[in-house]
Amino acid sequence: MSKVFRIDPENPSAEVVNLAATVLRDGGIVVFPTETVYGIGASSTSFTGCHEIFDIKIRPLDKPMPWLVEDDDALLDKYGVDVPAYAHSLAKAFWPGALTLIVKASNMVSKDFRAADGTIGLRSPDNEIVMELIRASGAALIATSANTSGAPAPSSFAEIEERVIAAADVSLDGGETQHKQASTVVDCTGPECAIIREGAIPSDAIMAVCAS
Repeated sequence: MSKVFRIDPENPSAEVVNLAATVLRDGGIVVFPTETVYGIGASSTSFTGCHEIFDIKIRPLDKPMPWLVEDDDALLDKYGVDVPAYAHSLAKAFWPGALTLIVKASNMVSKDFRAADGTIGLRSPDNEIVMELIRASGAALIATSANTSGAPAPSSFAEIEERVIAAADVSLDGGETQHKQASTVVDCTGPECAIIREGAIPSDAIMAVCAS
């Protein structure tokens, strides 16, 4: 059974964050809130942690998980290559926020963590808990929604399946999420942006930035 800690999303406890960050650095699994839905994640430096999440979610191995990064559009060029200008514009407009950008992965991303087409999804959540976890653990997080694959994504800690909490090493209870829906996903690998999934950020707002 994992350890569950109640945490304030606006003023997260440094003690709890550091404990969770230590778990991440050691290759463990953490459940945490974002502004969209609850996530389950591991450090991007942990090969085993990532695969444990696939097992916990019963997620097909050909469905790669996005990386959660700090609020800096320059990270698109760290983890991605041949990133178009409109992707930077989207990051500047909506990061931190509920926007996942798919780019061609750079050599900073292991082939084990890329999609079959060599891409990676990047998002900078508008959530202080996640930002503190990234800073304290010293690495981006590989994360996805904290649910069995195909089941509804939890927008509150109470909605998370007990078996998911039991499988994680640490779970952070931050109450309900802000948006209660997943992020909008945009493919930024071509000359024009393509919306893969509309989520908390509406499509017209995305297209307005891409067209500007």
